[in-house]
Amino acid sequence: MPDDTLFPLPAAWTPENTQDFLSRAPLPASFRWTHRDGGKSAVVPSYRLTGGYGKWLRETPYFPGLFEEIHGILARLGDAEPLPYPEELAKKLVGLRRARGEQQRLPIT
Repeated sequence: MPDDTLFPLPAAWTPENTQDFLSRAPLPASFRWTHRDGGKSAVVPSYRLTGGYGKWLRETPYFPGLFEEIHGILARLGDAEPLPYPEELAKKLVGLRRARGEQQRLPIT
């Protein structure tokens, strides 16, 4: 019986993959992001972790949207691209934040 698929579909990068990745390679302790209470704070837990850094970042209410931003970056990587080192990931996040801020200042005509 012939196979209906010409090419196998690649496995999708899931939020669980992002969570596992972050637990193995957390963001640098010096990385700062907008805290829910305003201002930028270091993205580090203030208590002992039981499920890993990735689980904490995925569930914490203190940095809304950050886990999703990271997941988006990692999910868009091609199969040939290696996963970024934590420092590289932090630079990508800062670049996205900067681009988003500059884009908001464009005049609408």
